[in-house]
Amino acid sequence: MFKKKSWKEPAMTKGLIFDIQRFSLNDGPGIRTTVFFKGCGLRCAWCHNPESIASYQQLSYDPTRCDGCQKCMVAVGGKGISILNQKAVVDMDIHDRTLELVGVCPQNCFRVLGDEKTVDEIVNVVLKDLDYYRESHGGVTFSGGEALNQWPFIESVAKKLKEHGLHLTLDISGYDPARYLNYTTDLIDLYLLDLKTSSDMVYQKYIRQILDPKQTLNTLKKASRPVILRCPLIPDINDDPGYFDLLANLVDEYDNIIETNLLPYHKLRKNQNFKLYNDRQFFTEPDSTRKEIWVKEIRDRKIRNVWMENKEISL
Repeated sequence: MFKKKSWKEPAMTKGLIFDIQRFSLNDGPGIRTTVFFKGCGLRCAWCHNPESIASYQQLSYDPTRCDGCQKCMVAVGGKGISILNQKAVVDMDIHDRTLELVGVCPQNCFRVLGDEKTVDEIVNVVLKDLDYYRESHGGVTFSGGEALNQWPFIESVAKKLKEHGLHLTLDISGYDPARYLNYTTDLIDLYLLDLKTSSDMVYQKYIRQILDPKQTLNTLKKASRPVILRCPLIPDINDDPGYFDLLANLVDEYDNIIETNLLPYHKLRKNQNFKLYNDRQFFTEPDSTRKEIWVKEIRDRKIRNVWMENKEISL
C-alpha cells in the first residue's frame, strides 16, 4: 500500500525531461535507464549539465553547424543575431525562449532543450529494456537537474514501473528536502545523495545555497532507505580535510549509507550555446597525485565502502 498523500497539489500529467539515457551503468546497480528531469534550484559552478538548470524549455544553438545562410537573422529581424566570419552569432539571453528558430534553420543549428513527456511515454521507453534490468538487477534512476522538484509526476511514473517490479533510484542534491522527500520513500528503493562541500563559503560562492545533508539523511534513515553518497571533488575548491572529516562523520552516524562514490572533476565542453543560469567555471582536473591524496584521506579516517573510478578504496 502507498501512503496517502497530505499535500494539496494536483498530479502532474507531464514532466519536463532533458534526456533519457538507456543502458546507464553509473546511476545505481545493474543496467538502468536514467531519466533526467529539467529544473534545479542550485547553481553549482562545476555543473556538467547546465542545460538542466532552467525549469522551462530553452533554445540552444550549435555554431559548428552554421553555414551563414542568415535565415535565422531574417526571421527575427536582426534582433540579437549577427553574422561574423560566415557564422551566426546568437545572443542567447535574448533568444532563450525563441523556440520557433528550430524550424527556420536548414542546418539544424537550433534545438529545444527539454521535452514534455507523459507518464506513458516515459514508461514505454523504460520497458523496452525490461529483460536487461532483470538479468542485471538494474532498474530506473530519476535524475536531473533536481528530479525531486517534479515528484508529483515521478510518483505516477514510479507506480506504473512498480507494477513490473522495477528497482527505482532517486538522485537528489539535498535541496529543499522538506517539500516532497517524505512522500518518496514508499516507492524509491535507493537514493543517490550529493555531498558537495563542508564549507558554507564554498556553498555561497559556488552553489548559491547552503545545504544540510543531515536533513535529508535523517528522513531517509527514519524510513530505513539506503543511500549512496556521491562526492564531486574539485581540487582546491572542496577537497579540504574538513570535507573528508564530514564524510567520515556522516558514514559513522548513518548506517543506511551503504556506499560512497568519489567523483573526480573533469571538464566537459559542449558545442551548444544556451542561456546559463549558473556562474559556470572550468576548474583544474585532478592528477594522479591529487587522487592519491584523496585515497590517503579516506584510509586515514577508515571510511568504509568508498569507490573511485569503479575501484573500491581498500583500507
